[in-house]
Amino acid sequence: MASGRFVRANDLQYRSSSVLRDINQTGEPCYITENGKAKAVLMDINRYHALMDVVEEAESPRDHVIGDETRKHVCVRDIIRRSTRVMRRRRV
Repeated sequence: MASGRFVRANDLQYRSSSVLRDINQTGEPCYITENGKAKAVLMDINRYHALMDVVEEAESPRDHVIGDETRKHVCVRDIIRRSTRVMRRRRV
């Protein structure tokens, strides 16, 4: 179950400084919701870097060779990059 704070997207516009302060103090993520559904996550930058370290460690080659198909499924950074590109195209 997700732990952290849930904030509506409209509320974030007016309370962004207090939300960021809470994230920084508690280290807990903040889930941004729209129409009652989670749409995005805000997290402390240190926690984000720690998460990316875990991802990179999981993606790094070990003594055994990982197949290309498996590598495609575990490459989280590529998923993030692809979704960012799609979001940029939609904005244009």
